[in-house]
Amino acid sequence: MIKAAIFDLDGTLVSTANVHKTAWELALKDLNISVNVKLDNLMGMRTIEIAKILGGDRYLELFNKKNEYYKDLVIKMAKPTPCAVEILKNLRENNIKIAIVTSSLKASAELSLSILNFSPDLLIAGDEVKNGKPNPEPVISALNKLMVKADETFAVGDTMQDIIAYNRSNIQKIYLVINDININREEAKNYGARIINTLCDLFKEI
Repeated sequence: MIKAAIFDLDGTLVSTANVHKTAWELALKDLNISVNVKLDNLMGMRTIEIAKILGGDRYLELFNKKNEYYKDLVIKMAKPTPCAVEILKNLRENNIKIAIVTSSLKASAELSLSILNFSPDLLIAGDEVKNGKPNPEPVISALNKLMVKADETFAVGDTMQDIIAYNRSNIQKIYLVINDININREEAKNYGARIINTLCDLFKEI
C-alpha cells in the first residue's frame, strides 16, 4: 500500500529546469568562464557542486552570480508542470504523505514552491544535507522523517541524479518524467524507472 510520494522539484513539479540552465549560462558569460561540460548532464546535482565543476577556483563567484540570476528569472519564466497541481491535490486528498527532495538551495526551492502555491509535508533541500543526489542520503532522510518504508513509497524525478538516488534508496516505484533535459532513457530504465510523458500519466499508475 502506498503511503508516501517523493518528488523532485525543478523540472518535475515546476518548469524550472531551463531557468536553472539559463541562469548558469548567463553567469558563466558574465564571468567569462568557458566550459566543455554539457549542462544537461549536471542538472539534478547540488548548486554548489555544479559551481565547483564549472567554475574551478572561481566557483564561489559563479555560485553567487548564478543564484542572483535565478531569483530574477524564476518568477518570470517558471510555471507548474502539466498536472502538477492536480496530482498533489489528489495525493493530499487521499492522505498520501508528500516530500519534496531537491538539489536546489532551500531559498530557491521555496521560490519554486510559491509558484505551485503548495506546502509539502517535508522539504529537503540541497544545502540541508551533506551529500546530494545521486547519493541516496536526502531520499533516505525523507523516508525516515516521513516514517515510511521504501516499498510504501513512489518517487518521481526528471534527471538521472533523481533516478539513481531513488534506486539506491530501494524504492521500487520510480518514475522519470520527460522534459527539456536530455536524458538517456535506457539508462534510466536500467535503474528501474518507468518513463512518463507528464505527471498526468501518474493518475493511471498510482
